Amino acid sequence: MQQKEFEIWEKIIGEIKINIPETAHTWLNNLEPALPLLEMPSNGIFIMRSNQSFGIQVLTQKYLPEIEEALEKFTSLKRSVRIVLDDTKKPNSKRKQQKTAPELSLVKEKMDNLKQMHSFCGLNLKYTFNNFVCGNNSDFAYNVAKKVAAAPGQKYNPLYIYGNVGLGKTHLMQAIGHQILKDFPELKIKYAKAEEITNQLTESAIIPAERNSKMKKLRDMYRNIDVLLLDDIQFAEGKQRTEEEIFSIFDVLFHAGKQIVFASDRPPSSLACTPDRLKSRYEWGLTVEIQVPDLNTRFEIIKKHALRSNFEINDNVALLLAKTYDKNIRELEGAYNKLSAYASIQGIEATCELAKKVLNLNAGVKNVTTADIIEKTAKFFGINKDDILSNARSKDIANARRLAMYLCREITQMSLPEIGSAFNKNHTTVLYSWEKVKKEAALDGSLEETIKELNKFILG
Repeated sequence: MQQKEFEIWEKIIGEIKINIPETAHTWLNNLEPALPLLEMPSNGIFIMRSNQSFGIQVLTQKYLPEIEEALEKFTSLKRSVRIVLDDTKKPNSKRKQQKTAPELSLVKEKMDNLKQMHSFCGLNLKYTFNNFVCGNNSDFAYNVAKKVAAAPGQKYNPLYIYGNVGLGKTHLMQAIGHQILKDFPELKIKYAKAEEITNQLTESAIIPAERNSKMKKLRDMYRNIDVLLLDDIQFAEGKQRTEEEIFSIFDVLFHAGKQIVFASDRPPSSLACTPDRLKSRYEWGLTVEIQVPDLNTRFEIIKKHALRSNFEINDNVALLLAKTYDKNIRELEGAYNKLSAYASIQGIEATCELAKKVLNLNAGVKNVTTADIIEKTAKFFGINKDDILSNARSKDIANARRLAMYLCREITQMSLPEIGSAFNKNHTTVLYSWEKVKKEAALDGSLEETIKELNKFILG
């Protein structure tokens, strides 16, 4: 393998290791590409090979998505991965034989501890306080999270973190888990998403004869812990069984003095379909918001991300990315990943010109304002522009208002608060409208067609 290919492959393996349990890292040791990375075709299946048949089984059954994601991140090619057995290389058994019985026992103990830590807790190693870039948008949430981690169950319980998509809620929540695990290793921690509880409840009811035993196992899993980190609470909204289970879990843990941390894309007050008794539980402790990071914070985030990824970019490129991708951190880091992968594979410097080319920043997108979208949406539906900006709740006006908000977020580079200001609404209303339209359009073909026609009308 050439030096350049070797460096890219090392980055791919390193990324996979970040996203899978450490107990599975051993199966990556003999993994290698069947073809040189720089000769990869742009489509089809990417073949990897290994001399460990059991390792192939583990990686294929459990971790293919993480492998494919890492491959795409550093090659910019979205490929399906297949791992095949290579019998030409035999595992090195000499090294294993050299280990003494005490050493093997110690290794097993460490592996068991790591296995429990990752499989039960569900934590991702890259989400720590050290990796979190704190700015004016998140400093209060960050400091509160640190206090919670320092004294679990004693301060700010429950802690409810909310903010727009991709701003670091999950990162901060998992950082709490990592810090508690480090300082209080005797505590049991569980990170999960609300959607996961919904799926587990559904699965437990499939076979009637096993329903009681599976429900008991599910409840024991969430109630016999010391720290619950429950993400994406908004996905439980309107799901009665899920919300009832969360309510029960909350009461058991809270009254036992256990720490609870919730995360959502909106504050409890905006969960319109959630029962009041559960909303009140969400608000019992402290509610903190993570806002959109300012330019300086986005610049620091991308520079730190580049440092961790071992492919640094100059300040001009970092500033260009920070200015362009201002909606959420995921988009910002995703743009860097695509740029650095392209530059690495081609063996060239990541310049501003290259960034504009690779990220299609010179696409000549028409500069459309929120005022343009509001005015043209009103014309499209044959209503008055002032009606969209009013508090009128008639079906036609409310529908036009939601679609205008949706397209403002889709077309412009405006932040949620800026869009909300244009409509005389708060940013949570904009986010709710955007999510509602997005979900309904996925199920309703006629609405999806209306959005396309309105989009053409605005940009035309």
